[in-house]
Amino acid sequence: MTRSFTRLVLRPEFTEHDFKLVVWDLFWDLLDLGRQEDGAVVDSWLTPDGGAEVHYVDDRITGMRYVTIRGDDAAEAEAELRPRCRVWTLDEALTALHEASTVGADGAAGAEGANRNDRLVALYAAALTAEGPEDRSVVEAFAGAARDADPGIRQAVVVATGYLPWPGLVALVEELSRTDPVDHVRHNAGVLLEGLARTEGDS
Repeated sequence: MTRSFTRLVLRPEFTEHDFKLVVWDLFWDLLDLGRQEDGAVVDSWLTPDGGAEVHYVDDRITGMRYVTIRGDDAAEAEAELRPRCRVWTLDEALTALHEASTVGADGAAGAEGANRNDRLVALYAAALTAEGPEDRSVVEAFAGAARDADPGIRQAVVVATGYLPWPGLVALVEELSRTDPVDHVRHNAGVLLEGLARTEGDS
């Protein structure tokens, strides 16, 4: 069966301008620019035969940029885009998270500056590239981040789980909601759990 949805997570060095040059070269039809949508700014294109709708998403919540592709021809559109873009793979994101966390293991190096940003980017990239059944390697990487001395990293685990609500990740958020020493991390973990429970109840 042809995949009807896919997401490509863009690496930081691949700019919005770079992506638009790719789309223009493919002669895809512009649908919309700068639409505000749930904490993101979205530009949209349609492939020439109308088989796939392509959204460039500047996600203000995570600071990440990614492309979603929907439609019967999503796989074909992905095949055209992927080799032309600089994108994350899940393995690359997990490796980057491990390397950034190792560098910051002494506390000082990872608490601020570039290393902290590297960990945030890698954590969000892992959440946004993961798909399918729960992956133990992802859950273990997030478990390490949930124990990070930096509350901003623990908070990122909460945010990232909103994009990837696997049971193992939700369990980490439940633990943060009960035991994290920082009020806003506990509070936001609780808010996410409430939101997930509502979504589950509506489905």
